[in-house]
Amino acid sequence: MSSVGPVPMPVVLILIFLLLAMAIARIWSRAAPGQDRPPAAGMVLDMLLVGLLCGRLSFVAAHFSLYREAPWSVLQIADGGYHLPVVIGAGFVWALWRLRRRRPLRVPVLAGALVGVLLWGGASQGLAYWQAQQMPLPALQVVDLQGRAIDLEHFRGKPLVLNLWASWCGPCRREMPVLATAQQKHADVQFVFLNQGETLAEVQTFLAAEHIALGNVLLDEASAASSTLDVRAFPSTLFFDAQGRLQELHLGELTQAGLEHKLRRLR
Repeated sequence: MSSVGPVPMPVVLILIFLLLAMAIARIWSRAAPGQDRPPAAGMVLDMLLVGLLCGRLSFVAAHFSLYREAPWSVLQIADGGYHLPVVIGAGFVWALWRLRRRRPLRVPVLAGALVGVLLWGGASQGLAYWQAQQMPLPALQVVDLQGRAIDLEHFRGKPLVLNLWASWCGPCRREMPVLATAQQKHADVQFVFLNQGETLAEVQTFLAAEHIALGNVLLDEASAASSTLDVRAFPSTLFFDAQGRLQELHLGELTQAGLEHKLRRLR
């Protein structure tokens, strides 16, 4: 499973364990007679928001040279550009500061958040392991722009970035230059652009109009890859290791900084 509808599974896991952490904090906290229940659950949510903000700022600062070329991409928070240790650390530091005068809330809030983080970490590792075992690079017959049949397993042996796209997809078109630049820059990684559901004429017309130089543009007119890999949204970019095991799946548009970060982890 890669998503629930258009929502990526990593986001689903975050939401599930956020709600669990908030529930623990709310149930654990006790209101004095005649008083309203303290806002323990809200503080857990604030921890996540503060952590995400700090983690994003840290990532942007570390990759500023890449974001400087396209400043607007800083706002594309779905590109995966966060420093996880900063997210967790900033969230707990903020909570400790916020709770310095609210002793009764310390244990419910911090314990709820800690349980949520630990369970989320375990579930994320479990999801990654399951995807690596159950979503390998599929043995599918596709065709290139010359009409020759190619098996996707031909690309085993080196790390692979498999981009599922369509010409009618606006985010697909926007991220094409980013992927084209990365293909030219990273010779040790294979990039395959597997069109979904369109004819050879449609793809050739699109590439000619956009003036984009791409290698390994392939056609999957039956959208078999989307069905096999359980992908329900475009663009979707899958990162496979040299053995054809899925290491990461990104749904949505990639920025240059987000892509570079994922390529480093792929190696």
